[in-house]
Amino acid sequence: MSASLDRRQFMAGASSLTLAFVLPAGRAQAAGAPAVTGWLSIGSDNSIQLSIGASDMGQGSFAGLAQVLCEDLMVDPSVVRLVQGAPSLATPAPVGSAINTVGSGVTRGNFWKLRDAGASAREMLVAAAMARVGDPVRGNYSVSNALVTHMPSGQSLSYGQLAAAAALLPPPSSAALVPDSQFRCIGKSLPRQDIPFKVDGSAIYGLDVRLPGMVYAVIKHCPSLGGTLSATPALPSGALALVSTRVMAGTGRGLEAVGNVNALAVVGPTTWDAWQSARRLSPKWTLPAHAAQLNSAQFMADAQALMSSATPYVAGAANPPGTLYTVERSTADVSTALSNSRKLLEATYSLPYVAHACLEVLNCTVDHVAGQRCDVWAPTQSAKSALTLVMSLTGLPAEKVTIHTTYLGGGLGRKAELDFISQAVQVGMALNKPVKLMWPREEDFTHDQYRPMALVRVRAGLDSRNLPTAWSYRNVSPSILGQRGANLGQTGDSQGYEASQGLPYNFSARLTEWVSHTAPVPVGFWRSVGASINTFAVESMIDELALAAKQDPYQFRRAQLTDPRWIAVLEAAANAAGWSAGAASGRALGIAIGTAFNSIVSQVVEVSNVGGLPHVTRVWVAIDCGVAVNPGSIEAQLIGGVVHALNASFYGRQTFSNGAAQVKNFNNSRMIRLREMPQVKVIIMPSPPSSRSTPLGGVGELGVPTFAPALLNAWFRLSGQRLRSLPLQPNATMGD
Repeated sequence: MSASLDRRQFMAGASSLTLAFVLPAGRAQAAGAPAVTGWLSIGSDNSIQLSIGASDMGQGSFAGLAQVLCEDLMVDPSVVRLVQGAPSLATPAPVGSAINTVGSGVTRGNFWKLRDAGASAREMLVAAAMARVGDPVRGNYSVSNALVTHMPSGQSLSYGQLAAAAALLPPPSSAALVPDSQFRCIGKSLPRQDIPFKVDGSAIYGLDVRLPGMVYAVIKHCPSLGGTLSATPALPSGALALVSTRVMAGTGRGLEAVGNVNALAVVGPTTWDAWQSARRLSPKWTLPAHAAQLNSAQFMADAQALMSSATPYVAGAANPPGTLYTVERSTADVSTALSNSRKLLEATYSLPYVAHACLEVLNCTVDHVAGQRCDVWAPTQSAKSALTLVMSLTGLPAEKVTIHTTYLGGGLGRKAELDFISQAVQVGMALNKPVKLMWPREEDFTHDQYRPMALVRVRAGLDSRNLPTAWSYRNVSPSILGQRGANLGQTGDSQGYEASQGLPYNFSARLTEWVSHTAPVPVGFWRSVGASINTFAVESMIDELALAAKQDPYQFRRAQLTDPRWIAVLEAAANAAGWSAGAASGRALGIAIGTAFNSIVSQVVEVSNVGGLPHVTRVWVAIDCGVAVNPGSIEAQLIGGVVHALNASFYGRQTFSNGAAQVKNFNNSRMIRLREMPQVKVIIMPSPPSSRSTPLGGVGELGVPTFAPALLNAWFRLSGQRLRSLPLQPNATMGD
């Protein structure tokens, strides 16, 4: 417990215990992640409440963290009330305060911190029992289901009976953890508390927030990226107010520069009224001088030019977009190895910008009272960053700002951004009354922070024995981190090249490069980000190498892989799909394997031919994520990832003309229908013994990267047609 905290301040009353754990920085760093916070409250009625810092966007990590903490606290998660943790500016933050819910990192980044927190709280309760019973020998006490039992006397004391005394004790410097062999929570498919609320409609999402006297605002951006408001138009009939909004520091991306007035918020008595007023509004905008160059054809032409003419990185120089970064280079020279190869293959793969298209559009509710307080309700993945932003905008100290994180109707990385929260706060400050700001679906599609486009060229060689001799890989794509002001360093943007480097294939000579594209379209984190791009290119070329070598794609991969974990995952997927037996007549199987967020995933996709296009019938997904906390949630996330990847592979893209996004709604951004959903089988590799030295893997994004290459590899085997660009049906509509 932090030395600056008074233990008595955490007592909700004489008969309850509230604990705040701040793990020492050294221990947190030794576990491979920054310190986080966790709260535990125990009442004299034996009620237990845990504050969990993760945002809930359906991924199950909220309940998963509770499972982890309850394991060493030795309580059943079903009897624990889970509450959303608020953000904290403390460093290190207390356990249970808001965590950035990104990068499939919530469980893997907080597993050991929460186990330590649960064990420490348990031992404080045991210490209180020891004091009450009068026997100081720890070995004489057992703990189970929130009861501490003194074994010699048989006396049992509940956590509720011990809570008040335990609140006065210091936490131990260390506490023993439950051995893996005795796990009762970790590794079990336990029910999630959020599911009933979501089924019966009582769960509160951002769009559900209602406050007394609230008004409603709808955002209207300049249609073209980088455009600014020329003049504020007249107030439309029926509208209550017009509020211009600026791009604030921390929210500027691409052409949306900090300080630009790029949007108007139209305020009305209802969302419908505000929306209709916004649709009738015809503001005048000033467009960037080079707006005509902001189109998809130009972006692709620039990518093609950068594929051969990018300027190499120079240490200490500015290295603007258009810079070539060397990610990895073998001792053996790739050019020489390629020229000496008996067979030389070269292919280029392309992927478009893709919108997030979350079911719940961006929204935020603000209740601002000038100089006094600001309450914010938002479906956000980044509550701490939202707190800092609101403080900056309002000038209020942290104790006068309250961030309420609601359920998220999908996040996918988009709701880690702060642009919509910034706009809502600006409107709230202008009105000084409760206001809910919403982005209509068209604004959501056309002003997203998109998954980057990419052009990838791969050259590879085989020798006379059909063994790989060389691998040359170059990815040209916009920089997510660069748009956020990061110093990219000599290897460039990790989001751009992830899943393309360090691959355990026996390539002999290898060269991996990444080039920062010059396109100024705002880009952001999208489910599996760079892995969704690079795994598609890598595993497509591996299949092409197998064909050139006249070998089975699965057997070729297995022979060239050097990592036993990768081989085991590949085998698991192939065996589950019955690869050796082959697909039924009129169908074909494709396979792919890859890695992201410390996990390894392989997929086998089965397709048939329907009208000259692939139809996905079955999918098998095998994952090695280390310790599997809740197998049921893992299965659900991987199946959801398959759906996400299927939509992106067939239909997902955003195009631009004169700086304006062209795909504006679901009517021309098709999604699969229920009857089109394939059967999906998930195989979870057995959990290894838990160890602080072995990082856990992520799950939430892992169903995406290997789907597209497995799909197109299957289609090639069925049709003989090698496709290298996504999506497969770019012009499909919901009417098709």
